[in-house]
Amino acid sequence: MKPIIVLTGPAASGKNTIGHLYATRFCQRGVVIDGDVVRQMLRQPHHAPWDGTEGLAQHRLGVHHNCLLAHSFYLQDCDVIVLDVLWMNLAAQYRAELAPHPLCIVRLLPTWEEVLRRLHSRPPSITDDEARWTYDQQLQLDSADHTLENSTLSPEDCAQWIANLP
Repeated sequence: MKPIIVLTGPAASGKNTIGHLYATRFCQRGVVIDGDVVRQMLRQPHHAPWDGTEGLAQHRLGVHHNCLLAHSFYLQDCDVIVLDVLWMNLAAQYRAELAPHPLCIVRLLPTWEEVLRRLHSRPPSITDDEARWTYDQQLQLDSADHTLENSTLSPEDCAQWIANLP
């Protein structure tokens, strides 16, 4: 069985598009767990990751629930891909909570200019400063198993690249 894949990257790096393509084209029973959707289940008060201590606490809670879902689906013979922005020691939390299942953390890292281009081509969801925060967190992330610079790659090529990982 394939490892559980955690797909991380800054805002507008292609996590959703690539994750869904991977799950539908390269998996027998593909499941996509979107960390943003899981975290938004906490409605009141909802804090974004860049909102200090409470933002980090809510992100950790989201990681915990992402892991519960991933574990459950994995035990049902599903290929699991989790979409999330990792920072601080969240990769270590994924590794600890998903053990002993095999896990592969893949970081998508287009250039900052490409991130801005993509962000500005869609309806506004976060500010440029918030996007820069997610980008800087990804630059500092040293716990990914693989990094793909995907500024000029198509989403299909990226999904194929992930499917070809050992």
